[in-house]
Amino acid sequence: MIYLKLFITFLQIGSVSFGGGYSILKVISHYVVDLNKWLTIDQFNDIVAVSQSTPGPIGINAATFVGYKMGGILGALIATVSVILVPIVLSLIVYLFYVKHKENEKIKTIISKLKPVIIAMICSASLNFLKDAFSSFASILITITSTVLLIYSKIDVVLLLLISGMIGLIVFR
Repeated sequence: MIYLKLFITFLQIGSVSFGGGYSILKVISHYVVDLNKWLTIDQFNDIVAVSQSTPGPIGINAATFVGYKMGGILGALIATVSVILVPIVLSLIVYLFYVKHKENEKIKTIISKLKPVIIAMICSASLNFLKDAFSSFASILITITSTVLLIYSKIDVVLLLLISGMIGLIVFR
């Protein structure tokens, strides 16, 4: 029974969650803590902390951890799949519609009008990231040095990441 409840709950969460990982956390909290009482708020906050420190989207990671807590490995799989099911299906439908109608002049016009908006959204997200990333002279210097090394030398990217991370640990400690 818990598996069906996990599926329905995370299918609902995936259906109404728009705007990225952090926006989905409030929805997950509402369903998991408030409605179903599967976790306390402290347990959920612990899951969020772990989700932030693991690779991947935070909302999907949180769903996976909640699923695991409630139903083991199968619960984790069910929660993960069901939270992404609706967005994947909707994306597929939009893609298939676009492929079928991409030569339509109205669709071409809509796409051409959306391009500046998409570029603006990417630039906005980049600027927000840059504000946080370049909070000090040292972070700017590390970025410029890394960029120059990547462009003009044959340094391995992984090695450069490790070296930059070590320098960051030393400088920002």
